[in-house]
Amino acid sequence: MHKNKWRSILLLILLLVLFSLCITVGFKNSYYTGSHLMVVLDDNIENGNEEVIKEKSKVLELREKYQNDDIVGNVMIEGTGIDEAVLKYKDNDYYLHHDNYGNYEINGSIFLDHRVNLDDRKVLIFGHSSIYEDIPFNELEKYYSYDFYEGHKYITLTTESDEYKYEIFSVYVETSDFTYMNLKISDATYNEYLKDYKRKSLYDTGVSVSDNDEVIILQTCSNDNKYQGKKKYLLVIGKKIFKEGY
Repeated sequence: MHKNKWRSILLLILLLVLFSLCITVGFKNSYYTGSHLMVVLDDNIENGNEEVIKEKSKVLELREKYQNDDIVGNVMIEGTGIDEAVLKYKDNDYYLHHDNYGNYEINGSIFLDHRVNLDDRKVLIFGHSSIYEDIPFNELEKYYSYDFYEGHKYITLTTESDEYKYEIFSVYVETSDFTYMNLKISDATYNEYLKDYKRKSLYDTGVSVSDNDEVIILQTCSNDNKYQGKKKYLLVIGKKIFKEGY
């Protein structure tokens, strides 16, 4: 009876020791996992990636803000009032007169041509301008001035997974030749278009273009009275110079 009692005590002590060891190991593993996560985050910040972490969800944040899944990106020109969601619909009419929420708005939104994607070699983005109201693409009309261009040469386009930077190489007003809207074009014809964009520029930007450049075209109505014509569109055109994935 005495021996059984001591065996029971020893067994209890052994169980307590094993239980204590399990808790200690589990705690250490949890602490290590947590520490490892903190190191990863610290490394991102120390290596200058804090902005990347923030920007990764920019498009998702815009979708949540406006409760609109038609938002596919964001277009920004530093130092201007252009830092806007880019929307896409099944046609090019809807967002001419609907805002980012999908509500009717005479001045519409900034929207992507429904035939293209943001990673295509030729990206067309449209928006209204107005002499009566303060809307984002009014800023594009400042590009009539070479001095303004000098301080605002770059367009940043953010998608859900990438960020593209474009360098503006041409600014001009089109009143009659709307072939820049064409998308089903051969490589040879595409190259001719690039040269044509460059040739038509209001001023020499000093930026060269090559056969395989991917381009972005921002289009708005021109309100400059010196350009006569039933239709007159201001085009600000840039070539892709940088891509960063998240």
